[in-house]
Amino acid sequence: METSLLGALSSIAPDLMEELELRSLILERVGALGPIGRRALAARLQLPERSVRSAADALRDAGCIEQSASGMSLTAFGQNALDAARTVSARRRALAALETALARKLNAQRVCVVPGDADRDDGALGDAARTAAKQLRALLKDARVLAVSGGTTIARTAEAVASAPLGVTVVPAQGGMSGVVRTQANTLAERFAERLGGRACLLQLPDGLSGMAAAELSRLPQVREAWELLRGADVLLYGAGRASVLAQRRGLGEDAQRELLSRGAVAEALGFYFDAQGRVVGQCGSLALREEELGYKNRAAMVAAGAGKAEAILAICQHHPHALVVTDEGAALRMAEHFRL
Repeated sequence: METSLLGALSSIAPDLMEELELRSLILERVGALGPIGRRALAARLQLPERSVRSAADALRDAGCIEQSASGMSLTAFGQNALDAARTVSARRRALAALETALARKLNAQRVCVVPGDADRDDGALGDAARTAAKQLRALLKDARVLAVSGGTTIARTAEAVASAPLGVTVVPAQGGMSGVVRTQANTLAERFAERLGGRACLLQLPDGLSGMAAAELSRLPQVREAWELLRGADVLLYGAGRASVLAQRRGLGEDAQRELLSRGAVAEALGFYFDAQGRVVGQCGSLALREEELGYKNRAAMVAAGAGKAEAILAICQHHPHALVVTDEGAALRMAEHFRL
């Protein structure tokens, strides 16, 4: 199967392509290692055992593998499909190797890389959102409070979350900004809460307040609960972007934008502006979050796709550790060049 055809299939049916890649990888590995048990294979591939079990069951039903006391092995039909499976799984193995290498460099427990480049293909952003939604379920285990930022990427992630009665409280991680209401943090907190069977506690503050003004308003009953929940959030899910783009979107004046850029700002997340070394060089928000607490008092999960965001991801990951980073091939390859991987 030609790689151009694989790329076309990925664009047409990204959700089906993901399952095809997983089944192809398992078929190829069973061919190389079989007979092998599901648990042992899951450990080898560093995949959840339930994912391997589901894919293996599908391959068994299709007549590709058979199960015995010694483990899984290929059938004659599976042997005939092996060459095609190797072609499909090669791309997934390459991305898996890239994920492992970047996780070490980015100080992240897990990095997920989806095919494509969101700067060129919107489908890659959708894939990143779906992957983040799946990984979020694991991060929310034993969690009481989820904090979410605003933005298009997190909005897509909210839509991709499967309904589940997790009962978490969802709080916005930042105040409101001028712009599209459907991508505001308050709006997305409500959407996540609906999907996760929990409740949303909204933060009735606009972004851009001074620290003194935000602290004063935080004493109001309608603000205080959300403020305190945010400070104690177990999981922090957010998007990231280039400092120049976000500063303009937040409505900063030209002088303020020039000042930020003169300080070396290259990235923005949660109202904080970071330079290339991961230092906070500016802030524009009404956050209860403190920069020194990011990734330490909570499990930080960042979702950012597109080669143009590689520098922003690198900068933010230098500032604090992450439980999860979800990105795409375009950004990942640019970061790999930076690290000379």
